[in-house]
Amino acid sequence: MPFASRPIAMLSCRIGVFACRIGVLLWACWPLVASHAEAQASAGELPTETGIELQLGILQQPAEIVSAVPDYLRPAGDEGLAGALQAVADSNRTGKFLRQHITLHTAQLSVPALQSDPAQLISQAQAWVAAGSHILLVDLSTANLQALRKQLPEYVLLINIGNRDDSLRRQLCLPNTLHTRASYSMQTDALAQWMRSRRLSKVLLVSGSSPQDAAYADAVKHSISKFGHKLVEQKVWQFETDLRRVAGTELQAFTRTDDYDLVWVADTANLFGQLLPYNTHLPRPVIGTHGMLAAEWSGVIEAWGAVQLQNRFRAQFNRAMTDKDFAAWIAVRALSEALIQSRSAEVTTLRTRMLAPDFSVAGYMGRKLSFRPWNGQLRQPIPLFHQQALVASAPLDGFLHPSNEMDTLGADRRESRCQLSSTE
Repeated sequence: MPFASRPIAMLSCRIGVFACRIGVLLWACWPLVASHAEAQASAGELPTETGIELQLGILQQPAEIVSAVPDYLRPAGDEGLAGALQAVADSNRTGKFLRQHITLHTAQLSVPALQSDPAQLISQAQAWVAAGSHILLVDLSTANLQALRKQLPEYVLLINIGNRDDSLRRQLCLPNTLHTRASYSMQTDALAQWMRSRRLSKVLLVSGSSPQDAAYADAVKHSISKFGHKLVEQKVWQFETDLRRVAGTELQAFTRTDDYDLVWVADTANLFGQLLPYNTHLPRPVIGTHGMLAAEWSGVIEAWGAVQLQNRFRAQFNRAMTDKDFAAWIAVRALSEALIQSRSAEVTTLRTRMLAPDFSVAGYMGRKLSFRPWNGQLRQPIPLFHQQALVASAPLDGFLHPSNEMDTLGADRRESRCQLSSTE
């Protein structure tokens, strides 16, 4: 090497050693920096610079639990709320880099008051709206949801995370209201598609006597007609017998009728349906609210990266994520995605973005989820599963649609009177 070039080579070497030392120092300190950022996110701290703040509220009407329902089938006290809290944590973890933050307001409501008069929840909602929370997640009966909608300004966005009533998507068409909870007909259409794929057609329908059971049974009959199946008979369970010791004899006698391919049960309150599998007169599969289920989510779903969400939720709440938890989770995640895309927390801007044809949100479902512009229902696959494994995910192969195969589940545009948006 020429003598004149040696100082340049030595200088380059020293610079390289210095850079290497800096790299080692950064590598050693990175866990501390990352852990501090995670601590800020979990504590809900806002970025130091001025960012975008989105205020949400959640109103839930506690479910009425009949004393005969077994403890192991009763919903968790934080069902739905836990899903929303998980989504807020997930969104704020990434939102801190974009200077975006979501705050969720909660309230304890009196159960007796809600059963007779929705004034308490309306008062709470109006207080939140006055304080700047113009988007509310709601888990209410149809009557209370209608009453709430009438008393709030029309610009306030409601997202239904709990009510499956088909009339909300077909006839009632509440203004500025979206639905992340799947409807009864989305559930029953998913099961009817599976029946068609397995060449099962003849149905014995066993339903309870509550209004919710009747609504689910109506959806079953609509799906039977829609997919060309046959209803052999409908039987309504109206007894108050303690079946725990006599299920084998009582239910075998109750399900005795003409030949059927399967039993479709409509028991939303868990009064008898859990005892039907393996206790029918004919040895046939049981589907519906018991047996093989159709719902937005289950603890057995692990594909498409879902195990990551399952693990985060279980670590935080010490239980499995339910379908209602998922409905609340995806509602907040959709708002977070719209917030990222629009860079605005203004409610009209977020609503317009969420109903846009090119909007989608990831939900660990293997497909992009979006909202139907006519009735605000979230398009989503419906997993079919039993207690220990995922069976299939609807829409199944072969069930086609002119624009979106997920619109084969539930009320399509021509089946609904609603026209929430004309963007599609």
